[in-house]
Amino acid sequence: MKQDRRFSRRAFMTASAALGAQIALAGSGIGCGRLTTGGRPSAEPAIDLAAVTGDSPAKNCRAAIEALGGLARFVRPGDRVVLKPNPIGANPPEDAISTHPELVGALVADCLAVGAREVLAVSHDGMRSFIANGLHQAITENGGTVKAIESAADYREVIVPRGRILRREMISTDLLDADVFINLPIAKHHAGSEVTLAMKNLMGINWDRIRYHRTDLHQCIAELAATVRADLTIMDANYVLLTNGPGGPGEVRHGRRVIAGIDPVAIDAFTTRTFWRDPGEIAHIRIAYELGVGEIDLSKLKIREFAA
Repeated sequence: MKQDRRFSRRAFMTASAALGAQIALAGSGIGCGRLTTGGRPSAEPAIDLAAVTGDSPAKNCRAAIEALGGLARFVRPGDRVVLKPNPIGANPPEDAISTHPELVGALVADCLAVGAREVLAVSHDGMRSFIANGLHQAITENGGTVKAIESAADYREVIVPRGRILRREMISTDLLDADVFINLPIAKHHAGSEVTLAMKNLMGINWDRIRYHRTDLHQCIAELAATVRADLTIMDANYVLLTNGPGGPGEVRHGRRVIAGIDPVAIDAFTTRTFWRDPGEIAHIRIAYELGVGEIDLSKLKIREFAA
C-alpha cells in the first residue's frame, strides 16, 4: 500500500504554507507558487540515507540514488527538474570549492533518461563561475540548462511560517514552480556558519543573502530550511574543504563519498562527521532540528554505507 511521500518537499511546503497562512494578513497578495500544492504519493524507502564511497563521483551518485529506490522514485516523465549546485569558485574539483561537475552532469543525464522534460541548474551566482569551474559544460553537454539567478525578477516572495528573524523571503521562482527540486551541495568549512552543507546551500536560491550575515546566520539558515524543502539532497563529499572555506584555498580531504537522502538535517548531521564534529555543536543544524525540519540523532535513522 502506498503512503504519503516521506515528508516530501510539496507536503513540507504545504504544511509550512498552512501554518504561515495563520499568521499572514488576509489578502496580502504574496504569491506562494509550489508552497500551496500537495505532495506526491510514494512508497516508504527501505533506508533514510545512503553513503557511497568510490573513486568515481558519477558512480557514487548513481549508487546512492539507487539505494534510495532509484531516480524514478523522485523524477517522473514530464517533470521539470531544478538543481541547486554550489558553483561559487573557478577552481578545479580537487580544490573542493564547487560541486563536482562529473556528479552534476551524470545527474542531468539520468533525470532526462527517466523522462524529465527539462533539467535546469540555478544559483544566485554569476554565470562566469558556472563556466570557469566546468559546471556549465557538464550540465549543457548532458542536455541541461544553466541559469544564473542574479535579478530580483527571478524571485517571488513567500511567507516564512516559523520565522523568528525571517518573515517573508524572496525565493527562486524557478524552484517554486518546479516539479522536482534536487539540492546538490558540496561539503565545506565555512568561516561564518562553521560548515556549509545541505541547508546552507539553500542560500543560493534566496534573494538577499547579505541580510543573513548581518543578523543571525545560523538562525536564518535554519528558518530558510524550514521554508524550502528539496525532494532529494545529494551531498558531494568526493573532495571536502576542511579549512578556509567557503572559497579556499584550504586543506582538502579526498573523501571519495556521496551522501544522499531526503532529510536535510540528517544529511548535514551525518556529514559533520567528516569534520570530526558533533552536529549538535553546529547551531543551524541544531536549530533546524528544533524547528522540526529533520532528525539530528543518527541512531534513529536507517543508514546504509557501502562502496560503489
